[in-house]
Amino acid sequence: MGWKTSAPVTVEEKVDAVAELVRDETVAGRVAVNLLRRREVAFVAMRDSDARYMVNEIQFEQADDEDELDEGFQDVLAREGEDGEDERFDDPATVVRRWHRQMEFADLMAVCQGFIAGATRLVPKLRGHEFTDRQHEQVADALEKLRATADWIETAVATGRTDLDEALAQLLRGQ
Repeated sequence: MGWKTSAPVTVEEKVDAVAELVRDETVAGRVAVNLLRRREVAFVAMRDSDARYMVNEIQFEQADDEDELDEGFQDVLAREGEDGEDERFDDPATVVRRWHRQMEFADLMAVCQGFIAGATRLVPKLRGHEFTDRQHEQVADALEKLRATADWIETAVATGRTDLDEALAQLLRGQ
């Protein structure tokens, strides 16, 4: 009835409201980290040249000021290498490669969890459903591909071999 709401409506108003809420650097840092864990947000942020420059600048500053870093952060930077020696991750390229590997692992887990969640939601709804012979064949074919793909994932994780053998490639292509 003629009253105005103070709730932000436009994207710009929402951005201003969030900026107001995260004036505290500690809060802003935690919010930024949480947002950057979302792949689509990180993608947009890294397309912004100013944001990308700032991230790179801070990485180099931290590498230069390594002696001043607290011990907890030093533990994050130092990881035990395969040969038992400490491998340093001060090199930005190494940090990025590790981040990409972690993102790829997260994507793999998301695909697996998505399948599990979808099946958990859908299969109980099939109670009493009568399938045609053709539908039985289609489900059997899909499950064969799923099992072969799951075996491929298991082999890749256990051995590091990610190559797709010809038999699996043909199966996945439906040949």
